Amino acid sequence: MQERRVTSPLLALSLASGVAGLLYETIWLRWFRLLFGSTAYAASATLCAFFVGLALGSYLFGRRAAGLRKPLRLYAGIEFAAALAALFVPLMVAAYQPLYGSVYESLAGHRGLFVGLKFALSLIAIVPAATLMGGTLPVLAAAYVGDEKDMGRRVGNLYALNTLGAAIGSAAGALWLPEVVGVWGAYSVALCLSLAVGAASWMLARRPDFIRSETVQKETEAESAPRPLLFVAFISGVGTLAFEVVLMHAIALSLQSSVYSFGAVLIVVLISLAGGSAIVAATANRIAAAPFLIVALLLEAFVLLVLPWAIDVASGGQTISRDPSFWRGILLAATMGGPALVVAGLVLPLTFRLAEGDGGVGPRIGGLLSANTVGGILGSVVASFVLLDWIGLWPSMATIGFIYLVPAVIASVAIAPRSAIDSRRFAPAAFCVAVLFGTVVFSSVSPFRVPVVHLAPQERLVGMAEGAHGLVTVTDTMTPNMKLDRRLRVDNDYVLSGSLAQRHQRRMGHIPLLLHPAPKRVMFIGSATGETSSSALAHPVEEIVLVELVPEVQDLAALHFKEANLGVYQDPRTRVIVEDGRNHVRGAPELYDVIVTDLLVPGRPGVGSMYSLEHFAAVRDHLSEGGVYAIWLPLYQQNLEEFKIISATFAQIFPEASVWRGDFFVGTPTAALIGINGKDPSRAEVERNLQAFSQAGDVEDAWMTEPYGFWSFCLGPLVGSVSFEGVALNTDNWPIFEYRAGRIEREQIDRFLNIGWPAVSASAIDAAQAGGGAFADRPIEAARVGMAMRELSVLSRLGEKGAAARRRIYIKERLPTILLDKPDVTVAEFWPVAVSSR
Repeated sequence: MQERRVTSPLLALSLASGVAGLLYETIWLRWFRLLFGSTAYAASATLCAFFVGLALGSYLFGRRAAGLRKPLRLYAGIEFAAALAALFVPLMVAAYQPLYGSVYESLAGHRGLFVGLKFALSLIAIVPAATLMGGTLPVLAAAYVGDEKDMGRRVGNLYALNTLGAAIGSAAGALWLPEVVGVWGAYSVALCLSLAVGAASWMLARRPDFIRSETVQKETEAESAPRPLLFVAFISGVGTLAFEVVLMHAIALSLQSSVYSFGAVLIVVLISLAGGSAIVAATANRIAAAPFLIVALLLEAFVLLVLPWAIDVASGGQTISRDPSFWRGILLAATMGGPALVVAGLVLPLTFRLAEGDGGVGPRIGGLLSANTVGGILGSVVASFVLLDWIGLWPSMATIGFIYLVPAVIASVAIAPRSAIDSRRFAPAAFCVAVLFGTVVFSSVSPFRVPVVHLAPQERLVGMAEGAHGLVTVTDTMTPNMKLDRRLRVDNDYVLSGSLAQRHQRRMGHIPLLLHPAPKRVMFIGSATGETSSSALAHPVEEIVLVELVPEVQDLAALHFKEANLGVYQDPRTRVIVEDGRNHVRGAPELYDVIVTDLLVPGRPGVGSMYSLEHFAAVRDHLSEGGVYAIWLPLYQQNLEEFKIISATFAQIFPEASVWRGDFFVGTPTAALIGINGKDPSRAEVERNLQAFSQAGDVEDAWMTEPYGFWSFCLGPLVGSVSFEGVALNTDNWPIFEYRAGRIEREQIDRFLNIGWPAVSASAIDAAQAGGGAFADRPIEAARVGMAMRELSVLSRLGEKGAAARRRIYIKERLPTILLDKPDVTVAEFWPVAVSSR
């Protein structure tokens, strides 16, 4: 009873401190992602800065705690100071904002220097607070452990609760609080939690049962954990963080990415590590630490070696699930990574047990935590930018497994003999282990034989590249009508585009380009295959800027899509930029005549910021007078609520914006919100552009040269298309879109496609008919013919022959003959049946 009275408050403090720490981290990652871009390098710079502070704090405060009779008083001071230092982070972010443009202009072409500067800024902003956070656990351990000989069990419990708190903080900061109370509201929760923990610690420090009465020896080098244990802790950090990175990539091959799915993965990682620590604490009096450590290291190595084969077998050679929900992410992460993570979670707590004995608790725990965190820095960087780039996914996982063999040998030679294990058994045991691992490597279950790409029977792999952003592939697929479709994919599922869609893709570029009288400098965000941006080659532009986040996408598109993209990547007017599109817009010094944002998957992490008020404002500020901005939306991946959020936010910056359709499809329609910086062009000016465009050369798309066909894509004013009453705006501080998109269900999308989108289209046309919005003098009936094209497809699909015949007559009486001469499946998916039948 006495122990429970003493320890329970400190365990609660450890849990709460873990919650606050991960709340800070998730919000810092969000802020610095917005500041530096959604690139792997920017995220790595932020994480490394955080870990540097944790490692430094663990070491420094661990040593300081050894000589204190009231370590809880120091702990309270650390929590108070951490809250104060945490306020410094947003101040640094705000101070850097006005400097970003000049810095980007100077260093954008020097990736290494730019990444180095991002890392330096992250260090300056984050390290003070992170150092204080790193000092919390060693100091709390010094207060919690009464008998140093029971250090392993007690610190194991403390560490398990702290890690569980981290899982809770991660869930709250990544999945819930920013939507409910905003990002600053979530940050305020973390600050209040730190202050509450500090206040509770200060009050507990007055209690006599938390005052250490024993004589504390002067700190010496001998009080630190033995070097073999520090090395094991270091390798544990390398392996755990490297495996987390690789696991994220492995799960991405089987799970659509969203804020919920990958938040779930992080939660599983932390809970699994907490579970491993709890197991070590629970078995402290029953299992000897040294053999337990050796077995854990060998088991982890073996599990990572066979895990690629197990994942491949479990998936049946196919993707496991495309459901991006939170619970699907939990299930996949627990199934694919849970066992390995729990075993990995045994290692560091076992070093705590092996460090038991006379000497200071703080220096020993602080040293082990510091070594583990430094290893984590190295593991995350090497896995992201070396292993995945050089040897690929499954060999990377196996390599991490082999890394665990090194501390297993160290533990057997340098640690085990101290715990009365017969070292004479080492050689035979090592031989058996070597035979086992060799058998796995050279057998059919070898990770070096497991395919990372699974192809359908009719598919052929053309090209592949792996990197920090994922797996990028190019495949050729023979369609049922015997046409070859070349596709560019990310992570086995995210289809960026296909060669059969090139006319449709180019139309997405032609429409905004034709709305500008003389576009000279144009930018395409999300260039992917280059098919949309290839539209610019047919216009008298002087500079084409292609911005793509994933470098492997640009490399493979330039190599394998030359025919589909008309060689836009090699054109002398083209400038290729590997960067987050939002950040390039914010940092670019020049103004653009036309900016086009290509189709983005709404639920993917980072995409929500492309639909934010701040980004739309930055785009407007980088448009020349009369400049045109078009953002294309994949309506087949949205519901009505998401469309309203994007539209309401866009209309705040471009109040005279218009809505355009990209096609007359039923199942996979696209739409554009188009805003113009200044006065809208008149109908006559646009039609002169169409005429000049048709005379400039061989233009394959008659819908982009015939005025009636062109205007059939224009629906009407955005403000009149849908009601914005009660619709919240998507902002950096209140990023509601990414959460709503992450919860979308197929039923909601179908309802939007069948009911919501036709209603939006009709409302926009009616608003235009009433004389509102841009291009009011255009032939409004052309838009109604466009509506009839879609309706005809629906009627043809339903087999309503009579109604379909009436729609067909209506269309043919109004559309120019040139638009009906050739079937065009890029305009209406049921064209051959629905329109050309006579």
